[in-house]
Amino acid sequence: MKKMTALAIVLPVAPLSVYTYRLLQEKRSVVPRNYDVFLSFKGPDTRSCFTDFLYNSLVAAGFHVFRDDDSIPVGEQIGLEKLWAIKSCKIAIPIISEQYAQSKRCLRELTEIMDCHEKHGKSVFPVFYKVDVGDACRQRVNFEKALSKPEIQISPEEMEKWWNALTSVAMIKGWISQTIANGHEAELVKMVVAKVSSDLKTMWIERLPMFVKSAVHLHFLEKKRRESQYQVFLAFRGPDTRHSLAAYLYISLVAAGIRVFNDADPSLIGKDVDHEICNAIDHCKISIPILSEDYPSSHWCLDELAQMVECKRTKRQKILPIFYKVRTSHVRDLLGVFGEKMLKHEKMVDECTYERWKLALKEVGSFKGWVSERIANGHEGVLVKEVVKEVSRLLKNTQAHEPHHYMPN
Repeated sequence: MKKMTALAIVLPVAPLSVYTYRLLQEKRSVVPRNYDVFLSFKGPDTRSCFTDFLYNSLVAAGFHVFRDDDSIPVGEQIGLEKLWAIKSCKIAIPIISEQYAQSKRCLRELTEIMDCHEKHGKSVFPVFYKVDVGDACRQRVNFEKALSKPEIQISPEEMEKWWNALTSVAMIKGWISQTIANGHEAELVKMVVAKVSSDLKTMWIERLPMFVKSAVHLHFLEKKRRESQYQVFLAFRGPDTRHSLAAYLYISLVAAGIRVFNDADPSLIGKDVDHEICNAIDHCKISIPILSEDYPSSHWCLDELAQMVECKRTKRQKILPIFYKVRTSHVRDLLGVFGEKMLKHEKMVDECTYERWKLALKEVGSFKGWVSERIANGHEGVLVKEVVKEVSRLLKNTQAHEPHHYMPN
């Protein structure tokens, strides 16, 4: 009799347990989940190699990561789940690979990511995987051609949104895979995980009541710190001098205790590079443009140079040009390669921008600076010593005057 009673008690409980389990599962599938990190990538390019390595490393570090191959429960709508993942994540990492810009799915993800970045300040840490960052800004024709196939139906409005998202993400400081430890992906993954860990830890601290109360004050202090962070802005055309004169000069200036802007600074990851460069030029005391043969081929270099000239006029900042294996007359009078490369810009940019660049080159070309081949028969070590000595002298004189008093050229 006791056995029968026990059985009678157990039987009603079993259906109730199944019902409760199903209800909880249904509720669980309805309640959206929050993610720490959203990975956007083109499957065939990186799914089984770099993306998989990065995903597992982030998960091992304790982060909740979304990637579209295993984060979506069976039966859920991919579009809604992915949209929520992008909106709810704290950090988005688009992995821009060779085929990324030819994928409608990737471009739609990127458009949503950049929209959240612009409207809500979402952190975006791009990885440029075996691609040239500049390709995103230069290859519009190829981009449109790839997405204009008959089988791919896209409205001009949507294509424009995708293009804007692609060019916007190229302006954000990220990691270029080939430049990290000679392309060793394990080192790149370590750097990404370290950056994510650092930023998510900071986000957690910022939610504390004590931090919130002093947030305005801290923001003010951070703004002042950024403004006085750099004393020198070093401008150069990467392929010409990044691993030679520019690198040696940067190291020597830092060794002398001088604060120099460095676009490879890990703290710039996720930030708008153009904004950070403009801010550095605007608040530095001395700018050093290294004018090499390929310098005028870069619109970024020319924009920087024009801003230096404007800061010299309005803030009396100092410009110390280095004419690296070029003649000063070629810079000043737009002759030789400088003339040839400037002519290529004439049809590519508006007249106002073109004139601004020309005037900047002509003005800087007339400044007294260093002609590399005239210094100790081209010995760059001697040139670097002379530059560091002059910069140190100018900064010492500047500090002896009132704050924000800059030495004129």
